[in-house]
Amino acid sequence: MDMTLLINEFIITGIIVVLLMLDFIIKDKKEVIGVVYSVLMFALMLFVMFFNRQGKLLDGAYVADGISWFAKITILAAAFLTGLMSINTIKVSKKYSAAYYILLACSTLGLMFLVSSKELITLYVGLELATISLYALAAMHKNDALSLEAGIKYLILGAVSSGILLYGLSLIYGVTRTTYLDGIMSYASTGAISPVFIMALIMTLLGVGFKLSMVPMHVWTPDVYQGAPTPVTAFISVASKAAGFVFALRLFAYMFIRLDYVWVPILSVIAFLTMTIGNLMAIPQKNVKRLLAYSTISQAGYILVGFVGASVIGISSVMFYLLAYTITNIAAFAVVAAFAKSTGSENLDDYAGLAQKEPLLALIFMFALLSLAGIPPLAGFVGKFYLFYAAMQKGYTWLVVAGALNSTVSLYYYLLVLRQMYLTDRKKEMPKVVMPFGIKLTLLITMAAIFALGLFPGRVLDITTDIAQKLFLQ
Repeated sequence: MDMTLLINEFIITGIIVVLLMLDFIIKDKKEVIGVVYSVLMFALMLFVMFFNRQGKLLDGAYVADGISWFAKITILAAAFLTGLMSINTIKVSKKYSAAYYILLACSTLGLMFLVSSKELITLYVGLELATISLYALAAMHKNDALSLEAGIKYLILGAVSSGILLYGLSLIYGVTRTTYLDGIMSYASTGAISPVFIMALIMTLLGVGFKLSMVPMHVWTPDVYQGAPTPVTAFISVASKAAGFVFALRLFAYMFIRLDYVWVPILSVIAFLTMTIGNLMAIPQKNVKRLLAYSTISQAGYILVGFVGASVIGISSVMFYLLAYTITNIAAFAVVAAFAKSTGSENLDDYAGLAQKEPLLALIFMFALLSLAGIPPLAGFVGKFYLFYAAMQKGYTWLVVAGALNSTVSLYYYLLVLRQMYLTDRKKEMPKVVMPFGIKLTLLITMAAIFALGLFPGRVLDITTDIAQKLFLQ
């Protein structure tokens, strides 16, 4: 048994222990713990990037393969950037500052374990480790009613979705007599599929849909995003979604590939509803975090468009877009965090005249929003192009047309934000927006990545395509 395959998980466990020890040693400067967390996460991300071991453990329950490697880089990038933007923006007392970063690290550990799992129990345990930490993080502002409400809603609805998911997984085990994905795929390939198995597949899809903010399991998203601390909202919006889609890739694009005649039509309708409802509900929003929450729902719909596409290019496009979306969304939330820290407001109307007062911050926000809308030459354009191309390859032209129309709708409410920043005069003096070093570094890294992925996507696309091809050769 080659335990070195677990070295990434061992390292992040060590990071958690280090943070715990620092909590006893450092009493005055909570920023120090944030800096240590960010540096260690960045170092681990580089380590994972250049130390790509592949193999299996625990009879194949844990695998280190291309998908897990790419997903871990994406998750660690989100964890690093979230820590960086949290250093001077998170409103927690010195007493709980270490707990905040420890919970972030615990959630990251669960997500990393999840993306390497190829067995139902380990998948579920990794998912719950990640999400239980997120419930606590959402309610981190103990004196803020919205934060407490976000944590409670996230917990209750998360428990319901976990129950649905677990019941679906238990039915799968009851029918197939195995919890290993390879064994379940062998059963699904026989063609003798029982109605109970189909019901289990649908319940599993609904359970996973909660993590992805997929209609009809999306109702928690705007309230949790608005109430949670902004860095936590950024982390929930990207890292948990990346792990959730890897979960879905393992189950549906790999394990249930022979049953695509069952889940692909269902998922294509859900993709249409998700991006349409998300975009339409975003238009009247006056709170920027709620607007970005509905934007996140619509983005999940776009990813599902690629998910139902041709096998190899579909998986490749989903992985590429998850990386592009992670970088872009963190950039957007970093701007929101900096603005809220200085002005105490998340109201869209208060962004009036931001371009005159803080032209660089407004410019960065504009690029982030245009990337989410899919405007070239930004990362979001390349990602959406390949998602839609994958669906075209499978013959889902109507879904691609719907995606293109929804992208136009999304551009409308993104332009409403830009109009507020650039064309609307402010009625009262705006406080100076102070950007701490952590926020500045976060914005610098994300902007560089957005343009790099938009202008030079070839290398990353080659990597994701190679990973997708190898998945079906296992």
